[in-house]
Amino acid sequence: MDRNRLWLFTVLLLMAEITTFFSCQKNNGKRNDQYEIIVTIDANGKADGGHRFTKINDINFYIDDIRYTAQEGGLVVSGFDEAFFKGEAKLISQLMYDGRKLEVHAIGKEAFRGCKVLTSIVIPPSVTCIDDNAFFGCPKLASISIPNGVTKIGDNAFFFCPSLVSVTIPNSVKTIGKSAFYCCIGLTYLTISDNVTSIGGSAFYGCGSLNLVKMKKKTPVAIDGVTFVNQGNATLSVPFGSKDAYEAAEYWRDFKEIIEE
Repeated sequence: MDRNRLWLFTVLLLMAEITTFFSCQKNNGKRNDQYEIIVTIDANGKADGGHRFTKINDINFYIDDIRYTAQEGGLVVSGFDEAFFKGEAKLISQLMYDGRKLEVHAIGKEAFRGCKVLTSIVIPPSVTCIDDNAFFGCPKLASISIPNGVTKIGDNAFFFCPSLVSVTIPNSVKTIGKSAFYCCIGLTYLTISDNVTSIGGSAFYGCGSLNLVKMKKKTPVAIDGVTFVNQGNATLSVPFGSKDAYEAAEYWRDFKEIIEE
């Protein structure tokens, strides 16, 4: 192949790759700039974008393999279809249905409880609450991104999710419930934002692999003796100028070392 043909071949290959890249950015359904999934149901009960819509009753239905419940002007993720669900949960953020625009605002109680195949989940930024027991006992859940919009993580929300390795609590979260990450034995890295005002008892108990906890808050949040289990083996990172406060705070001072950064 001469140089001109090689150059032409390279250009064509590059153009094909660029076309493929941009086509992959298109959503099954519509997406806004935050890659939210917006689904519209037509008058015949058909979903756009290749999604599957299955009505259970007036307030409960499936979009693909995820069950949603309509309540208080919005949608709550309330379960999954065991016959179809394969492991990766892609939640919609908004549904246009029967003349209404419904946003997903919560992961409901026990929505994915005991799901043995759940490996990852994409939570839309419209969600403000991850309710009690939402992901209780999901042994293969290894990837989750909590969007900046969630204000509450409920009790036992991620109880025994041993495949989780790293968790970042975003700035919007104010409350972490009791036993929220209890016995997440694979959890190694944890970041907690500066807006958290309450951490429930045993929130991170049983997380024996914790190596680094990064606190963004300058003033220590009150915790109890079983919030963590292995402070003596973990490093606590705190904001500059707050090391003295953490060294004086009960239970926080029990970390192996406290560093400022």
